[in-house]
Amino acid sequence: MTRSIDRRAFLAASAALPVLTIPAMTSAAVAAPVAGMEILLAPNGSSVVLADLIEAGGLAVAAPGATYRLWRTTDDLRAGIVSGRSRLFTTPCHVPANLAARGMPIRFLCLLGLGHLSIVTADETIRSFADLAGKPVLGFFKNDMPDLIFRALAKMEGLNPDKNMAMTYVQTPMEAAQLLAAGQAQTAILSEPPATSAIMMAGMQGRTLRRAFDLNEVWGRHKGKARIPMAGIAIHQSLIDDSPEVLAALKAGLIPARDRVVADPGAAAKLAERTMQMRAPVFEKAFPHLRIDVISAKAAKDELIGFYSELLALDPAAIGGKLPPDEFYLDL
Repeated sequence: MTRSIDRRAFLAASAALPVLTIPAMTSAAVAAPVAGMEILLAPNGSSVVLADLIEAGGLAVAAPGATYRLWRTTDDLRAGIVSGRSRLFTTPCHVPANLAARGMPIRFLCLLGLGHLSIVTADETIRSFADLAGKPVLGFFKNDMPDLIFRALAKMEGLNPDKNMAMTYVQTPMEAAQLLAAGQAQTAILSEPPATSAIMMAGMQGRTLRRAFDLNEVWGRHKGKARIPMAGIAIHQSLIDDSPEVLAALKAGLIPARDRVVADPGAAAKLAERTMQMRAPVFEKAFPHLRIDVISAKAAKDELIGFYSELLALDPAAIGGKLPPDEFYLDL
């Protein structure tokens, strides 16, 4: 899995983002299909739902010739949004909130990924969050989404990672997975599919790694639901205004796309390999831990506000210093 976004670079770039203004379309053109639209997919497992919808022709009438590709860097995402080429994208949930706070008319359509972080370890003494006290823990994407979630949970559990643990970091989850599999680290925070990959690689080397617990379980003890709203689909208001047919096609097609993905993880794995360069066997084995679903932002509003509030308390800049407005949350 590649890095979805560098938070500090994102914040710096976001501060310079102009508010995208796309020329208003004439009333005669409002109902016209949007041809040649570019859709950006975040490099995480839940993006496979939108990829499936496109591959199945779910946007063929509303957006003929639509293409999709991974976005990997802040500049890539920024260029796509500012140019108007990319008005539909999958993303970690804090990114659209940050853009909305900075004045862009970005709306959040739905959740796709409900938490895919776990503690993977070779240390048999680690069974709960409290057991991490005094232990070395390897993280990735320092000060970005996975690290912020881990730190928010540590705070809920009465721990400070900088004082109560020996934290070290690498750039990507696959780096952490490789170090763990090679025995160069004992315990790591990992996303999926890298967590599954680490366990499989270690097994091939005669080493045993296990998931001590997943962070959703800890979140659930404190927040009532064992799911973390981590990833979803965002859309620019101009696309909704210019082509309500695209929004209608998304609303009609996302649930069936989810159902296809959930019903056939093997086919989903092949699609993920083709579109996101994720190894199909690893993706398929990781699938139960990806927690893929489709839940409208409006239905998940309370959960999202709770999530954003935790980020505000921990690092306000992560979501632009304020909660999104009501119109940010769309329904399906």
